[in-house]
Amino acid sequence: MQNEITEGDQILEELSDINEEVIVLEPRSTFNRAIIGSDTNCRIVYSVTKIIRALMDEDDMNEEEALEWFEFNTLGTFNGMEDKNKPIFMYDEFIF
Repeated sequence: MQNEITEGDQILEELSDINEEVIVLEPRSTFNRAIIGSDTNCRIVYSVTKIIRALMDEDDMNEEEALEWFEFNTLGTFNGMEDKNKPIFMYDEFIF
């Protein structure tokens, strides 16, 4: 993928000036395109649908594999975490 500036990159740049401890999914080259905004506490809001699409594009996964990977490796990481800087994941449309 080309090094193009995404809306997510711009949102992240603005947020990092306000909240230096904002938690960002890595690799940014994959996940920044899934950023859809921020909340009033300057946390990143990710679209789950866009994360799934990014995983499918970057890692050659099918939809089911990408969803399973996301739920285990990403949601599982943040489940129960009390960090006020953790991202928000928005299910903006049905995947299946």
